[in-house]
Amino acid sequence: MIDRRPAVIAQPLDAADVTVALRIAREHRLPVAVRGGGHSVAGHGLIDGGLVIDLRRMRAVRVEPRRRLASAQGGALWEDVDSATQAHNLAVTGGTFIDTGIGGLTLGGGFGYLMGTAGLTCDNLVGAELVTADGRIREVSEASDAELLWALRGGGGNFGIATRLDYRLLEVEALWGGEVIVPLAHGAVLRRYAEAQVWAPDGFIANVYIQHNVDIGPAAAFDIAWLGEPAQGEEIAEAILGDAEILDGKLGPIRYADIQAFGQMPFGLRHYWKSSFVGDLTERVIDGITERIWKRKPSKSGVLIEPIHGQARRYGFDHAAFPQRTARFHVSGLGIWEDPEEDATEMAWVRELIARMTTLGVAGTYVHYSSPDEPADRARTAYPAAVYERLRRIKARVDPENVFRSNVNIAPR
Repeated sequence: MIDRRPAVIAQPLDAADVTVALRIAREHRLPVAVRGGGHSVAGHGLIDGGLVIDLRRMRAVRVEPRRRLASAQGGALWEDVDSATQAHNLAVTGGTFIDTGIGGLTLGGGFGYLMGTAGLTCDNLVGAELVTADGRIREVSEASDAELLWALRGGGGNFGIATRLDYRLLEVEALWGGEVIVPLAHGAVLRRYAEAQVWAPDGFIANVYIQHNVDIGPAAAFDIAWLGEPAQGEEIAEAILGDAEILDGKLGPIRYADIQAFGQMPFGLRHYWKSSFVGDLTERVIDGITERIWKRKPSKSGVLIEPIHGQARRYGFDHAAFPQRTARFHVSGLGIWEDPEEDATEMAWVRELIARMTTLGVAGTYVHYSSPDEPADRARTAYPAAVYERLRRIKARVDPENVFRSNVNIAPR
């Protein structure tokens, strides 16, 4: 759906190459976009008539197991990071689609199966190599520039090009979980999920994708990860699933890298995504989702529910700029289809769903689940006012000319 034609695409090998590309952009007055994994549904990685800095050749990952630290180049994907860290039974909260780029996801927040224990991806960012708009290569850490590091934890790609990201790691050997698909029926399984996920220990995370499946009708797919004794994980899963028939999948011992591999999104499909945070999965929220799934025709489109659980809720704005931790769930309408003639129908379905969720939800939005038609000042409504102003001051310091604006943009003035 994103049909943009850059004037030139640069594929750097390191931060020095990135500075050269930025200098060329300045000399020729070219607008700049940055491509990491290419998962931006809003198309932020491409720009008409400008320079795209494509980081795909920068995917190296280095792990220091004794210090429980990992450093990854800005073009790495989550499969690169997961493979390198799991070789030492370590991991960091990462995107649930393994072919997602680490840069975009980290800078905007980062939901994942470890967030109940370790927090969001951005919460585990301890340093970065950042190329700023003036062509400088900056080492960003608590010691060198705590304010800029704070902004990188959730403020998006507004402050420079992250050519290296440094993460704090968690020991993760075996998990219990997997994926199971059950009938949606009238939403009883979602009501049980709403209750159980809230009281579950920090180590339990279940994401749910609800769709009118072409083969099995309205269904809910649960991706479950539990860091703990299998018996307790089974107990929580049973509390959610109840007597629902398991149509496909199974639960049991599983490695973190394997559960990460459940999520893969092939390129070439048409996408339109919007999302809303909700304080809880109330009856009205669940009824609204269930009704809209039953009424729509079978397709790949659906509703993704991700919990904000455990440690992910405990970090505050003193630690990171991520806009919303008071909500317990993040509800997204994901339009996914193939035929261009269905564009208007699918987009309207997503808009109507999220309009309803927003009336039942709380303030803020997740910058990763934005669409190409977001208003120009979307960042102002995505972040609380005080957080937005703090981000804007940092933006004015490191990018006063707003070079990095192909994003959910925070204007410097």
